[in-house]
Amino acid sequence: MSDFFEKLKNGKDKVKKFGDEQRKARLATPLPIMMLNDAMPLLVIVTFILLGALGGWWHPAWLVFFIIPIYYMTMGAIIHKSPELVPIVPITVAVYLSLGCIGGLWHPYWAVFVAIPVYYMLVAAIKGASWSKIFDILVPILTVGIYLVLGFVLKAWHPGWVVFFAIPLYYTWKGTVQKYKRLRTASPEKEPATEHTFDNGFVRVEFDEDDKDDTDDQR
Repeated sequence: MSDFFEKLKNGKDKVKKFGDEQRKARLATPLPIMMLNDAMPLLVIVTFILLGALGGWWHPAWLVFFIIPIYYMTMGAIIHKSPELVPIVPITVAVYLSLGCIGGLWHPYWAVFVAIPVYYMLVAAIKGASWSKIFDILVPILTVGIYLVLGFVLKAWHPGWVVFFAIPLYYTWKGTVQKYKRLRTASPEKEPATEHTFDNGFVRVEFDEDDKDDTDDQR
């Protein structure tokens, strides 16, 4: 229960810090930027109406509404200096829909969605995450990407599916390397002692080679 309240307290502290950063940013914001922040939704709506009424481009002019979340999320990333807040998801969706609606390039440009996990992996790398862990995630994505390129570009769906063996092969070799390093860094084990037995019919004595060496040293 104490852990729950501790996490709740940490959450409140983060929210307070976030609010403080927001207030400081508003105080430091120039008037033109503040005016743009307040009027962005209205400007987008006006742009959409003009494109539709004057040019008959109701479709795909509705794509301009992506500007609203992209703009505000980008501003938040700048204010808080946080690359995690960069709106990579709405940007990717907007790019894909623009390619499809305007140019009819639905396929194979859906591949732009690969940018989402790749971006967050790069962010993790910049923030100090292990490259090994990043590569663990990247290998399946690259494998799927290679397979799709082989299929769509070279029409080699078969036997291109063989590339998927790269995934278990990678993790197998990674485990082998880790095992090799553990064996090389482990301390050498003591060799087992050689046992000897003396039995004269009345007394049976068992001793190993190490005990014999100790006795010789004492003498």
